[in-house]
Amino acid sequence: MNKLDFDNPIRQQTFSLTDLVEAQLEGCFGPGLKELMSMAEIFDARKIILTGCGDSYGAAIAMAPVIAKYCDCFGVQAMRTVEFTRFLSKADIGIGEPNSPLVIAISAGGGTARICEALEKANQVGAFSILLTNNGESRAAKAAKRVYVVGTPPFPNDHPGLRSYFGSLVGLIAFASRMGHVRGTLPPTGPAQFKKAITDYVKSYEGVMERIDDQMFALAQRWQAFERFDFIGDDVEYGSAFFGAAKFLECNGCTVSVDDSEDWCHINYFIKNPETIGTVFMADRHAPSFGRVVESANSARRIGRPVLVVTNADAKLFDEGVEVCRLPDT
Repeated sequence: MNKLDFDNPIRQQTFSLTDLVEAQLEGCFGPGLKELMSMAEIFDARKIILTGCGDSYGAAIAMAPVIAKYCDCFGVQAMRTVEFTRFLSKADIGIGEPNSPLVIAISAGGGTARICEALEKANQVGAFSILLTNNGESRAAKAAKRVYVVGTPPFPNDHPGLRSYFGSLVGLIAFASRMGHVRGTLPPTGPAQFKKAITDYVKSYEGVMERIDDQMFALAQRWQAFERFDFIGDDVEYGSAFFGAAKFLECNGCTVSVDDSEDWCHINYFIKNPETIGTVFMADRHAPSFGRVVESANSARRIGRPVLVVTNADAKLFDEGVEVCRLPDT
């Protein structure tokens, strides 16, 4: 069976990332970032709320810890747009200081009605609203106080979105580096170091993409009849699990569930017919919960689950029968 007979937009976008990274960094770290907020406005921000729909919400989950680490704020929260627009009161938002909280709505296309509603609410209650997008002329752009265009270059087959998700991730990292530089949590060389780290890591995939592609194509043939999938990840890796589940649903129309390693052991562990549920763990060996993820993945295999672990760790840590996809280490 020839894997190229099954080529598709997601695969094409994945292979494009090693070429995209430099242009994406230029778009995110360019003049638009410095012009986005004045130094005074950056110092005013006391709390940051990230919101988005679908992939954009996954980007918010993944990058909230990065922003919290480098932006020197009293809180960074990733929220679903419906929670922000309909359930968060003005008192709970924390209005009372100028230009705070800072609300960043993420939407590559900028046409989502809920995103527009979130920006309008932020403006109405006196928050500082920013749209992170790839479309500076969108409906949402007109609703935001400021617009941060990440500049993801066009691509022939960019739906379902993957390059746009990458652009949102890099944009949020760039924003964190800018804010951290101004507020003194990063040295003057910080943004340049971030750019180099991102470039080096993405480029490190050039030597392994074919190996990963072959491995996943073989696995897809064994798993092609499955209609149910679990995606499990903790903290930042929960964002990766969320995004992976979203792509499975968009591309395959299958049933998906997203959970963390602890909760999965208490709930989805007990779903019947375990041999029919594709189970994917995102496992970062540097994460504090890595031991729990290893335990959960091995437990899933022992009850008969087909298990894939996407990790930068040694495959020998996992039980026989667990499919381990090794990623370059950071």
